[in-house]
Amino acid sequence: MKGDYRLDQAFRLLQYGQLNGAIDLLKTLLAEDPNSADCHGLLAACLLGQARLHAAEHELQLALGLDPNLPFLHQVYAKLLILKNQPKQALESVDRALELDPSRVEALLLKSSIFMMQERREAALVEIERAAGLDPGDVDVIVALGDYYLATGDPGRAKTQALQALAMDAQDEGANVLMGQTQLALGNTEEAQYHAKFAISQNPNSSEALSLFCNIKFRKNPLLGLWWRFNTKLATLNNVKASLILISAYLAFNLVSQIVWDAGYPGWANGLSYAWIALVLYSWVGIPIYYRALKKELEKFSFNPNF
Repeated sequence: MKGDYRLDQAFRLLQYGQLNGAIDLLKTLLAEDPNSADCHGLLAACLLGQARLHAAEHELQLALGLDPNLPFLHQVYAKLLILKNQPKQALESVDRALELDPSRVEALLLKSSIFMMQERREAALVEIERAAGLDPGDVDVIVALGDYYLATGDPGRAKTQALQALAMDAQDEGANVLMGQTQLALGNTEEAQYHAKFAISQNPNSSEALSLFCNIKFRKNPLLGLWWRFNTKLATLNNVKASLILISAYLAFNLVSQIVWDAGYPGWANGLSYAWIALVLYSWVGIPIYYRALKKELEKFSFNPNF
């Protein structure tokens, strides 16, 4: 099965988000050779793209049973474990992929993303730099560095990376999503929307592009946009710093309320207390509203056959 042009075609279809076409082609190939680990592994990657985790895991088990020494299989398994919220196990799988192929740039970038999930930011940057040392001209490496800068609160440097990536490949999905996210962080919603729509046109199943499009809508909303900007700012901080900000805000509200009360203005003091409660409720309500809106956008674009 290796060397079959149809396998390469299925991989290209996966890259462009044409998952149904890739799955149909892989089913044909597996009908001819049901013992192809490559086909089972690629099919698992396609199923992951459709969020069919159980089916993907079944295909991966079959593939690993046929050839446990394929780095690609362990890499896909790591992605599955990330979606199952098992970052520690995902790290073990990606390390296995790198043991089999230390020069695998995709695995290094995946390892970096796992470290970011664990808030091990310095370690994440080391993996990106390792990938850059292997292939400095890889668009995915340039985008990964831009994603790192954006996640750590430096949209200016992220924009520089996005411009470099787009200069190399103006149609690259990751480069357009990065530029869209960067422009949104800088407050340029129209530019962000352009890149989001372009990325969706390239891959209608791209969860990153669809999430960006949803975030743009939130950013434009006069009320929910305030929550989105605050939540986005907190996301660039680690858990300790974010917690300190929230605790400090709580203490500040209570201190000011007490000072106003002592000054002889109990009505204003109660108003400040109610304002804090309203702010907390606003934050709680914003989260489910955001995820409902995101789910709506995903359904609207991902499953609209006329898009």
